[in-house]
Amino acid sequence: MKGKYLKGKTIEYDGSQLSPLWAYISFDVQGDSIVSFRGPCNIAEEFMVDIEDRRKNLEISSPDMLHFIVEYFGVDIQRIVLVQRLLISTAVDLLRESVYEEAEVVREFDNIYVFAPEEDERGKLSVSVATVSPVSGLIHLGLNITSEGTPVKAAGLEEIGVEDVDKFAVELARRFIEEIKNTKMDASKVRPVT
Repeated sequence: MKGKYLKGKTIEYDGSQLSPLWAYISFDVQGDSIVSFRGPCNIAEEFMVDIEDRRKNLEISSPDMLHFIVEYFGVDIQRIVLVQRLLISTAVDLLRESVYEEAEVVREFDNIYVFAPEEDERGKLSVSVATVSPVSGLIHLGLNITSEGTPVKAAGLEEIGVEDVDKFAVELARRFIEEIKNTKMDASKVRPVT
């Protein structure tokens, strides 16, 4: 798996980026990949793949997010959802090392929430979806950088103590790539049982 962080390049995530070979066509990153970038989020209805969100007419937007697009070849919908959960869990592990001690980071399935002691309710830090194309599995993970201007009670990376968003993006991609590589190594070192 390859990783690329588009440092200094602002891209508005509208959902169209969740398409097969986007990383290869746009940035010459071929094969299994995780590409990250910073920019606003405003998912257009035509690109909304979560039917539950679409039926509820949910607005998914944020003025500033850190985005991760994963493309993983040769998987079905169930497997890409499991890979999505691995990405979310990896993000939670890194967040727990990076945020203020008083901020509690919690994963609920494919969502990340933050409980801050001065707040009366939790803030939603992430948006995420996994789907499949004819050739690959696709994941989008977006992490709010700020909670201002979001349609729901949110939390932002900068507000909970992540001081260097660029460094965080690179480290999350690195750890995720290591997890994927390690699963393949572990699968290749055991003998089958009968």
